[in-house]
Amino acid sequence: MTINRAKKISELVATTSPSSDDLLVIVDSPSSNAVTKKVTVGDLLSNSTANVVVSNNAVLSAKNMINRRKETPVTSATQDPAGTLFFDDNYLYIATSNGTLKRVPLSSF
Repeated sequence: MTINRAKKISELVATTSPSSDDLLVIVDSPSSNAVTKKVTVGDLLSNSTANVVVSNNAVLSAKNMINRRKETPVTSATQDPAGTLFFDDNYLYIATSNGTLKRVPLSSF
């Protein structure tokens, strides 16, 4: 007979590349009547107003989020969606529509 023992969250296998349909555990109303629930990564990011910082070159995307990264584009064409920001030592770049980049020169002040 096999016993299916619940694991502590700290005992679960970690992932470094979650997809939008992966599940996360959350505790709803932890200060009163706490209920453990699940949420998909996609739903969490699409409804989040929290600031999220990515400390490497990974791409993080969600509804209503602006991606920022240090990069010098070779042309004004881009695969990035409108609203994406990035920069180099001389310019700030923004995707103004899907497929189009514009830039603003940077200067010291």
